[in-house]
Amino acid sequence: MKTSIIALAMALTLPVAPAALALDENGKPVCLDVNRIDHTEVLNDHQILFYMNGKKVWLNTLTNRCSTLTRQDGFVWDSGLPKYCENVELIRVLRTGQVCQLGAFTPYVKEPKQS
Repeated sequence: MKTSIIALAMALTLPVAPAALALDENGKPVCLDVNRIDHTEVLNDHQILFYMNGKKVWLNTLTNRCSTLTRQDGFVWDSGLPKYCENVELIRVLRTGQVCQLGAFTPYVKEPKQS
């Protein structure tokens, strides 16, 4: 009994490993330079497009649905960092103040409209 209590106490004091981050081709988390973001477009309550200077577009799929995030509301970052990294940064919905976490960034290519 004494041994199991000590083992439990030791297990509870061990550090917890941070959540794994998605990595780019260089083995680093995907981060966007703030100064290179031209504008953003909210697609729905869990996806945001980041339009970069130079025509590249990134899709961010939030870690969870951000129920109050809509196209007309907009959002802000509460960070002073010069880069926004996937699975790390938080955004705040302007109208409601709801805080949501950015998820993975993936390159986005818009499908051509079919006529």
